[in-house]
Amino acid sequence: MSAQDLTGVEPHTPAAGAPPPGGPADPGGPGEPAEPGAARLDLVEATTARHPDVAEVAAVLLDGAVTAALVPIDFASAPAIRDHLWAVLGDDAPATVALLAALPRDAAGEVDRAELRRVLAEDDPPRSTFVPPRSGRETQIAEVLQDVLDLPRVGLDDDFLELGGDSLRAIELVNQLDQRLGVQISLEDVFDAATVRKLAGGA
Repeated sequence: MSAQDLTGVEPHTPAAGAPPPGGPADPGGPGEPAEPGAARLDLVEATTARHPDVAEVAAVLLDGAVTAALVPIDFASAPAIRDHLWAVLGDDAPATVALLAALPRDAAGEVDRAELRRVLAEDDPPRSTFVPPRSGRETQIAEVLQDVLDLPRVGLDDDFLELGGDSLRAIELVNQLDQRLGVQISLEDVFDAATVRKLAGGA
């Protein structure tokens, strides 16, 4: 099933040199913070709500970037949902996806967005924020992970297991790292150092 089938939105490929997805929009004027508008938050909510692993969602602005706070139906991978949204929405995708047991609501039953921002800022629920690779070696390892996991991108701190990695893919990762980069690691290394940052540090 394609991303368009799940969302009804044609997948978007960001232009070269575009700012990181989920980051601030252009400032409205001198001295004004760059803040995404309500239409963008609505788009993020509508697209995220169509994902099969999502029961409900609310998008809010936190520290100048969009965060999609969602309640999963059962098990959900925050990095996988985050990258699915990036593949569909491109620059309009949220920078961060956070998992909650429930969305805070007011007396009228509406999502209490002020309380939601407080929960995200203070309670530190499970979340995934895309951090791009920095060095050439990190970029190379991330590209191998992308190919093995069939993902559009893999961030510096994205966990192999949370992205859908399993024993068979771990074996493929070990082989691909050796063949393409000359990096020799064991299966135990893959599960112990399951992020690009850690794999690059031991390479």
